[in-house]
Amino acid sequence: MPPIWSKNLITIMLQLVAGVVLCLCPAEFFAQSPGTSTSFSFWYEEWQSGVTISKLQAANVIIGAPSSAVPEIHKNGKHALQYVTYYQSHYKSAFLKDSSDLADVGFQVNGQVEKSVFGGQDNYVLCPNSVELKARVLRYLEGSLKQGFDGYFVDNTFLDPPAHLACGAAHPHIKSGALGGRAYLDLIAAVHQKMKQQNPSAILITNPGAPGWSDKLAAGSPSLWDVSDYVLWESYGYSSEAGPNHDRWKQTIEQSFIYAAQPDKARRILALSYPRSIAEARFAFAVARIFGFPCSANLGEKQQGKDEKGGHFGIFTNDLPADLGAALGSLPDRSSPLLHRSFTNGEIFANSGTTTEHIRVHAGATILLGGVPIKGSASPELELPPMTAAVVLARR
Repeated sequence: MPPIWSKNLITIMLQLVAGVVLCLCPAEFFAQSPGTSTSFSFWYEEWQSGVTISKLQAANVIIGAPSSAVPEIHKNGKHALQYVTYYQSHYKSAFLKDSSDLADVGFQVNGQVEKSVFGGQDNYVLCPNSVELKARVLRYLEGSLKQGFDGYFVDNTFLDPPAHLACGAAHPHIKSGALGGRAYLDLIAAVHQKMKQQNPSAILITNPGAPGWSDKLAAGSPSLWDVSDYVLWESYGYSSEAGPNHDRWKQTIEQSFIYAAQPDKARRILALSYPRSIAEARFAFAVARIFGFPCSANLGEKQQGKDEKGGHFGIFTNDLPADLGAALGSLPDRSSPLLHRSFTNGEIFANSGTTTEHIRVHAGATILLGGVPIKGSASPELELPPMTAAVVLARR
C-alpha cells in the first residue's frame, strides 16, 4: 500500500493461529490471558486524542499512528508500529533531501533515476545498495525507537524493474553489482537485526502486496520471509478498488489453500482486507481465520459509505470477535464452497459459493451472522446466504 500521501495504502492476531500456525513473536510482546488474542489495526488518518483510541479499542497493536499518539497508545496498554517505506521517497523527507541528493540515494537505470510506480511528483525509487541510504535508514530507526515505537510496518517492498537490476549510479554501493531486490532484503535484514538488538519485543511487518512477490523479489538468502516477523497479504478477498474489482475471493481462497499448506510461510502471513461493511469485514475475518491467517481491515473511515477507491471504508475492529482461541483440526474440504473450522471457543462457517447453505449450531449459541448478532439462537439450523459468514461463539 503506498503511503498516505500517495494515490493508494491487522485486526485479529492470535497467539496461536490455526493448528500448526504459531506466532513467532516474542512471548512478552504478545502475552495474553487464555482465550484472548492479539489484534492489529491500521490507522492512516488524523489522530484525535481520546476519540481515535476508542474506535480501535479491540486492537492491541496500532499501525500508522503518528509519534504524538504513542504515549496515549501506550497508556491504553497497546503497542504502536511506525509506517516507513524504503522503496520510494519524496523530497524533503528522511531518506531524500532534494534533487541533488538523488546522486547519493537514488536508483539509476541507464543514467536516469527511476520514478516510483505509484506516481506522484518528485517520488523516486531509492537505492537499497547505497551506503548513504543504509546509514540514514539505521539512524532513522534509532529515532523511531527513542520516540517509543514498538516496531515498523515497512510498505511496498521493492518492485520491478529495479528489483532485478543493479543500480548504475556512481555513489558508493554496499555490494558491487547487487540487484535491487537482493540489496533491499539485505537492508531489511539489517533493520530487523538492529531493531531486535535494541528491543527484542519489537515487531517488523513487511508488505510485498501479495505473498507471491515475496518469493520472486530475489534469489538466495535471506528471503523476505526470513527477515520479517509478518508478511502482509494486502487486498485479502476485498480490494481497495470500487466496483467489480472490489471482490477477489475466488483467487484469494485458491491461494489461501496453497499457503495454508506451507507452515513456514503461513505462520507469517497477515491478511489485510478492505471490506465496506460489517458483514464483509466478518466474512474476510472468517475466511482468514479458517486458513490460519490473522486479519485486519481498512486504513480509516473517511470513505465509509462512499463509492470510491482508497481503502478507508470504515473501522470494524470492535465488531470482530477477539476470543475464538486456537484453531482445531485440519483445513476445510477444498471441494466444498462451505468453509468450516472449529476453535477452542467457538466455530466459523463461511459460505463462499453462490447458493444458500444450511448449517447446524448448538441451540442457545451467540452467533455473528453476517452483520447481525444473534444472542441465543432458538434453532440449531440456520440458513447461510452466499458470501456470508457465521461466527459461533461459545456459550457464556
